[in-house]
Amino acid sequence: MSLFQVREWWTAKGEQDEEYTPGALVVGNVDNDASGHVKIVTGSLNGVLRVYCPTQSDFRIEHLLLEENLQRPILQLELGYFIPNQRILALAILQPRRLGVYVVEGMGGSGLAASYFKITLRYEHLLGIDGEHFTAYNFIYGPFGAASSGGTTGRSERDHLCVQSLDGRLQFFEQDRFAFLQPLNNNFLPGALCYAPGMDAVIASTSDLQLECYRYQVLASASLKQKRNALDDDVKDDHQQDSSSFSTQVHCDWKLNIGEVIVDVRVARCSYQETPASFDILVLGEFTLFGIKPQGEIYLQKRLGFHPSAFCPYRRWASPTERGAAAGAAGLDNLLISSHTKLWNVFKDKTLIWSACSSTVPVALIVAEFGSVDGMIVSLDSDGSLRVNYMGTDPPSSTVVAPDTKEMNYEEMDEEHRQLLNVIRRSQGERRTEPKDRVLIRAQVPAMLDALPDRSDEFHRGGANQSEPAVKNTQLSMRVYVTYTGATRVSNVTLSVSTPENVVASDSSFVIGNIDGKASTPLIIPVILRPSAEAMPMSLSVTISASYTLETGQPRVSQCVVKLPMCMVCRLVPPVKSSTFKFTLETNQEPLELASLFEDMLHQPSCTPEWAKQVVAGGSTTNVLSFQYYNGVDATILVSKNAGRYRIQSNELEALWMVSHDLVARLRAYFDGREQDSDAKGDGDYKVGESGSTSSAQSVLEVFYQEPLPLADFFGAIDAHFALRKEKLELAAQLNDRAHQFRVIQKRLLVRYKDRSPAAVNFLDVLLHGTYDQLISLSHAMEAVEAKLKRAANRLSCCVSLILMLIKFRFHLSDEDARILEAYLSPVVNESADSGAVEQGWEERADCAMTELLRTVLAKQPQNKDGTAAASVAATSELQMQEDTKRLKKHITIVCDRLGKGASLSGNGASVSSSASTQPVSEAKGD
Repeated sequence: MSLFQVREWWTAKGEQDEEYTPGALVVGNVDNDASGHVKIVTGSLNGVLRVYCPTQSDFRIEHLLLEENLQRPILQLELGYFIPNQRILALAILQPRRLGVYVVEGMGGSGLAASYFKITLRYEHLLGIDGEHFTAYNFIYGPFGAASSGGTTGRSERDHLCVQSLDGRLQFFEQDRFAFLQPLNNNFLPGALCYAPGMDAVIASTSDLQLECYRYQVLASASLKQKRNALDDDVKDDHQQDSSSFSTQVHCDWKLNIGEVIVDVRVARCSYQETPASFDILVLGEFTLFGIKPQGEIYLQKRLGFHPSAFCPYRRWASPTERGAAAGAAGLDNLLISSHTKLWNVFKDKTLIWSACSSTVPVALIVAEFGSVDGMIVSLDSDGSLRVNYMGTDPPSSTVVAPDTKEMNYEEMDEEHRQLLNVIRRSQGERRTEPKDRVLIRAQVPAMLDALPDRSDEFHRGGANQSEPAVKNTQLSMRVYVTYTGATRVSNVTLSVSTPENVVASDSSFVIGNIDGKASTPLIIPVILRPSAEAMPMSLSVTISASYTLETGQPRVSQCVVKLPMCMVCRLVPPVKSSTFKFTLETNQEPLELASLFEDMLHQPSCTPEWAKQVVAGGSTTNVLSFQYYNGVDATILVSKNAGRYRIQSNELEALWMVSHDLVARLRAYFDGREQDSDAKGDGDYKVGESGSTSSAQSVLEVFYQEPLPLADFFGAIDAHFALRKEKLELAAQLNDRAHQFRVIQKRLLVRYKDRSPAAVNFLDVLLHGTYDQLISLSHAMEAVEAKLKRAANRLSCCVSLILMLIKFRFHLSDEDARILEAYLSPVVNESADSGAVEQGWEERADCAMTELLRTVLAKQPQNKDGTAAASVAATSELQMQEDTKRLKKHITIVCDRLGKGASLSGNGASVSSSASTQPVSEAKGD
């Protein structure tokens, strides 16, 4: 984007329903005025021809010299010496089925002194055969067949015409006489066309994205040869007619593969040439500008970086260096290219020398002299808006005068400085305020499940396992309240409910037609939630968002995050004694009864008094509670009778996360409530603090984990997930190979079946059936591996969350340190293709994050003053899948070791020292 603007000097608006093509603009002395003033001629697809002569900056009706309706669409206009035996400029007008040559004359005077102007038809050509079987696309003109000695600079005595049809044929006219009609080689679609006088050749763009050069003499000779063959057809037999039909190709001087759609082709002199007669062929592609020598060699290929709409070469002023150079450096051209992004660029040879923004996208550009100023740009838009522009800046309206010498008032300067500082402070201190008109979301989540009879119901979603009775009769009805605070109403509000993987909603999206801001009661939307038996619970958070658009057109989003009760992920069962994984959390408070801590779980509709007696086997003072997730996995909590110790155990490592997380949350909520009650009574001062606080043991809840970290079990979950990823990649490679083999066999069989005398199949059909069976078996294997990988990702996600919690309690990390560590070792393990897990998996991202953590925050050497680590950081590279997970496990172990030495991630703790006392970090299972 440029900082400069294209300035408008003169503007004429077109009619409302008119449309113009890129060839509908021509500039020149169309009326053959003796003074040589140039006029602007436009022609629309509605058939209206207009002639303008701007003489000053503002448009006046006198500037419109002629307006004529020709009753047929005008495709292209050109100005040249088309009148036989007269050297006057005539106007060639191309229409779909005819080509007319007109003369514009001033009546009652000469030039601008004429009373009025009229247009006279001198001659007309019906295209094709009597105006049939030929529909015009564009045309070119030039001294066809005449030797040129002036390159692109000289004007010939007379100009001939060549029209291209919609099927790629060329029809030539020698002024008022028809010459010949010749199709090009294998070209059935029209394209950009250009005539090169220096070599008397036609440059044509073909439908296969190539540029071809045909000499005019070759085209004329080919046409004469075809006429001669047509006359000989009457005396030849059928065999001779067939043999002569093969020699219809026209000799092409050279052919060049451009490789993209060609917008336009022009002849100019943009580079330094050896002789004044030399020239360049400029090809404007859809994305690239090409410069081609007359021999068909590319000397310039410049990527534009935008989609061009039009371009035109124009003669530039010669610099003093160029004036003193050889003749080949004189008379060079610049290029003006406009784009669909309304940006105009000026190129000098290969260099961009100016760029400016325009208000419209032109379809045609011409540089000419208007108002005694050379270099004015005439632009025509597709809707007929005609402008005369110039580039640069407006001249100053007043001259710069040196100010009078006077003494500086420092008091006024200080006052202005203070005012500016106040403005800066206010702008920096002001926060963005939310608009008053917004949608508010509030959700009511009951703590009790819905009481359902023991029968099947209408709820069927993809995530729930309908074969599990515990899931089939378990649901929770959540109510979402939606209100609008505006005075009017908001329409088309989309309400989205995002649940974790272990919970399924009846509907994940709701469309609300209108919400009235004047309504006194909120809009209530019921949402039914069901647990899923296919995933281990990872989270209890549900995000509700509403997206809508205000009357001003501003899009807005409102969000609400609610927490589901524990009964949505598990239920109580009789105590389970067997366990493979276990760990103990210690607190500085007295032990609590689990029955009172998880009282809501004992009052669920499915928990009858008889069932409650079985669950609470030890009576009201029981110290054991067992939970069963809806996928059938059990987890048990045991409480010490004397000290505040809580042991969590299960047969699966991932099952320990949700139960232990909810246990810690309930303990903190209980002691937080007791603290508030004590504050109200004035009995004491209780605070909920973090581990490592120096407060009294009776006033602050602290949670400790003194056992070794279960890193070996955690690493086992990582290895299982990584092995399934590798297996999936191997199956994908095998599936690709078998699919390629299947296509190759199909092609071979197809070739043999199409042959009139086919060879033996040679067991290709057996090979085809065998390959098809392998494809089916590999597809089934891929589906099974993807299902296993999804379960392994869910298991790894729970294990990461568990290990992060144990690290926090083991090394007494603050909430800020725990949050930073979670950002590096993310518990989000997503193996879907939309998340990019096909190229980069969780192991690669976690290893990269651990490496960055060890090089920066947890580096052994102290950091410099500027905050950078002393260790050199290697250049970042693309994340690639490793052969194994040894490096990742090593980095996680080192991070845990350095955290155990007292390192802080937030920068508030002590730095890592090599001489610090080492705390053991074991990788063995819990006892």
